[in-house]
Amino acid sequence: LSTNTTLTNGHNNRLCPNAFNVNKDDNNNNKHYNAIITTRLQVNTETIDFASSGMNHTEGGWPKDVSTTEDDQKVRYRKKIEKDDVYIHSMLQLGQKIEHCIRQNNAIDIYEMYFENEESPMVEEPDPIKTVNVIRDPHGGQRMVTSISFAPEGGHKIAAAYSSSKFMALKETMPKMSYIWDINCSSCPELELHAPSWLQYLQYNPKDPHVIAAGLYNGQVSWWDIRQGERPVESTSLEISHNQTVTALTWMAHKTRSELFTVSTDGQVLWWDTRKLSQPTDSLVLDPLREDPPNISKALSATCVEYEVTMPTKLMVATEQGQVVACNRRARSPPDRISMIYNAHIAPIYAIQRNPFFLKNFMTVGDWTIKLWAEDFKESPILWTKPAPSQMRSGCWSASRASVMFTARLDGALDAWDLLTSWSKPAASVQVVDEALEVVTTHDGGRLLVAGSQLGTLSLLHLPSRLVMPSDKHEKAAFTAILERETRRERVLEARHKEQRLRERVRGGAGRGAGGPPGAPGEATPARDVIKEAEEEYLRQVAELKAQIEQVEASVAVEVTEAEDGNEDPSGQNADGLTQADTDEPKSFSSSGSAER
Repeated sequence: LSTNTTLTNGHNNRLCPNAFNVNKDDNNNNKHYNAIITTRLQVNTETIDFASSGMNHTEGGWPKDVSTTEDDQKVRYRKKIEKDDVYIHSMLQLGQKIEHCIRQNNAIDIYEMYFENEESPMVEEPDPIKTVNVIRDPHGGQRMVTSISFAPEGGHKIAAAYSSSKFMALKETMPKMSYIWDINCSSCPELELHAPSWLQYLQYNPKDPHVIAAGLYNGQVSWWDIRQGERPVESTSLEISHNQTVTALTWMAHKTRSELFTVSTDGQVLWWDTRKLSQPTDSLVLDPLREDPPNISKALSATCVEYEVTMPTKLMVATEQGQVVACNRRARSPPDRISMIYNAHIAPIYAIQRNPFFLKNFMTVGDWTIKLWAEDFKESPILWTKPAPSQMRSGCWSASRASVMFTARLDGALDAWDLLTSWSKPAASVQVVDEALEVVTTHDGGRLLVAGSQLGTLSLLHLPSRLVMPSDKHEKAAFTAILERETRRERVLEARHKEQRLRERVRGGAGRGAGGPPGAPGEATPARDVIKEAEEEYLRQVAELKAQIEQVEASVAVEVTEAEDGNEDPSGQNADGLTQADTDEPKSFSSSGSAER
């Protein structure tokens, strides 16, 4: 809300106490105070409930003998009234009142623009990220928003899951329903979604806007057809479901539009068919040791998943241990189904997503940083950001720009990163709410962004054009050049590391073949043998240096004794008046001897 106001107070009025600049002019004992107030306020108003109602308007005031449907009768009656003297007298009285109201409207121009020609002392900032709507949990912040999904058609509906990601934070007295909201009328939810437990993660079917699937807090999986009501059409039984909370769910690109898979903190990936939820169609254990059969007790706890419809057999699972597991569903044996493991973060990973324009690159959000990876390199990321002032909880790519991503933090701030501009600081940052943000999701059109907080607040944000529209037609090519350059650099570093490891392996094998215990040729020396050899080499060099110092000291002592026993002048001078130190050449004591000491 921006206000520009001019106040002129006469001698009977007092100066407004909130004025910022006051000019005082005393003329004929009349004090006129001209106060110019320029305020710039930003307010967050309360949600207003709207309701639609109708009203019928009918034409009235005519006598009973005049029909309102006959124009001729109305014209004749109007002419009759206008000829009456009472009519003229009444019009003269009403005219004075109407004229008074008109003059009042002309006296004050409510649309006048003040200070239009004056320069603003403030430097104009770029268009900010604006909050256009705030939707709060009807049950008063007892739960957090753990998942958000836009409807595939139109995008004016939002499905939000209300649960908790904290340990033992949910109680049985807390409500278990989640909601579908219409952003055009957010005073009350459009539909409530009821389930046996709290909804932890939900997602619209991308091919059917009436179908929603969700993973529950107790490990079950349910799906709804919103045309059939608030109860789920079908849910899995506890015996065949996950043993722990379902952390992510994704619909698969299949002709039947009924297949999906879920991941959980129990370390399993389960595939389901909504037409028959009696048993999972397939399963995968995230065993980092790749044993056959896999050991579920050593499985990694999954937190989120990335699935691309153009790669129907591949998926990437992020874990609480900070690792990313790349899986291939169509591999022959269970160990081969885990193709690669990335050591991404030192803390749980909260978001993983491929770049929608460059599918070979994906980003991970964990601890306090964002890391951009190339699919071919698992040793280290190709780019990463500086640590943020607060822990990051979620992130997503922009749907319209290849180099823009958004992250949500625990201090309630949302950061917009433009990777073409800087990796050290975000291109824009806005304080969305005072509580911690838990999840952020972007709309397919790129203009809208929804952030969910840990107190159940949904904030609908409008992005400025600079974060939605490309700056020029060469932007995508410039970002491609950056990715290729960093990938090439990473390839060179990886080749150098391989060369160093091979050199150390060959050196260890040669040392072992020369003096070590018998073994296969070229076999690498164990670590303890290498340490022992280094200690022996160090002690040998110390002994040699000590012997050399003792030899030098002995030779210096002999030279000093011979000089004292010689036939020299008592004054220490020769015939030319020079001392022995002036005539003799420098001894080893002064050069190599002192240096060795």
